[in-house]
Amino acid sequence: MRNRRLLTLLTALIALFAATVAVPATAGAQRVVAIEGATQVADSLGFASGGVHLENGKAVVSVVDGVAERKVRAAGLTAKKVKRSFSALTAVKNELDKIKNVPQTAWGIDTSTNQVVVSIYDSATKATADRVTAAAAKYGDSVRVERRTGKLSLHIAGGEQISSSAGTNCSLGFNVTRDGQPFMLTAGHCTNAGGTWSGGDVTGAPVVASNSPGADTGLLARPNGTGPGQIVTGQRITSAAVPLVGQQIQSHGKTTGTRAGRILAVNQSVNTNVGVINNTFIAEIVTLPGDSGGPAYAGTRGLGTLSGGDDRVSFYYPLTLAMQAYRLRLA
Repeated sequence: MRNRRLLTLLTALIALFAATVAVPATAGAQRVVAIEGATQVADSLGFASGGVHLENGKAVVSVVDGVAERKVRAAGLTAKKVKRSFSALTAVKNELDKIKNVPQTAWGIDTSTNQVVVSIYDSATKATADRVTAAAAKYGDSVRVERRTGKLSLHIAGGEQISSSAGTNCSLGFNVTRDGQPFMLTAGHCTNAGGTWSGGDVTGAPVVASNSPGADTGLLARPNGTGPGQIVTGQRITSAAVPLVGQQIQSHGKTTGTRAGRILAVNQSVNTNVGVINNTFIAEIVTLPGDSGGPAYAGTRGLGTLSGGDDRVSFYYPLTLAMQAYRLRLA
């Protein structure tokens, strides 16, 4: 009888442990479905959409009118009424993109506040700061100006995960394929250094394509066959996804390892001292030289490759855009 009671208790404990372990995976899967559903609904709203962001892990669809609000709620999603559509915010951001030669500034769309957020670093010259501030003021409360300390820079030196024969050290982003052939995706400001690249099980990998500034993508051939479709931590990457404001993500690089943080803005234009990088997303993650080119991801979804940052945030080039530009598939 005593053995039977012990067996019953042990069985119950095993069931309880299994249920506890299964909950996060189930919740995570449900969250992915919810985000994808919210994005699809937002896209269907056209000019009535204010974009999608996350609040406490829950997808919120911003809308500009009652018709769109009812459509979102009918889909079982949370709607938030805002003044400006995502298209209107994009138009403002595109106008700001016409400002040239203003290093140490950046701007992008914050869908959580329904604004374009402009960042001006204290390392910018007074003339640059005044010029960008004046341009932002033309759009009233459509634009929020933030002052930041430090210097915005591209991360390129100091790591060792992948290294070029020219002496540049960066991090691998994602293993990819094109027409069945294996390649490695990293940052373009890394591959601009040229040479052949080595790291891990790869040696003598030539640069196939390098685009930076403008974009920030670099493609290396893989002489020794296809690499695994996963991060070095073992996390599988099975799809590429569009980043969302408020989304919690992870970033991995050779220098800092794995770090986590929240996305602050998307469709960001970053004015570095070596040129403008467009279409990036910025996250509350601190990275260091050598991390450049490393992956940003959320669970199994790849989001982008690291370009650079400051002492508080980092910016990434979207994986979806790199895959479209180079006609890639994930390994």
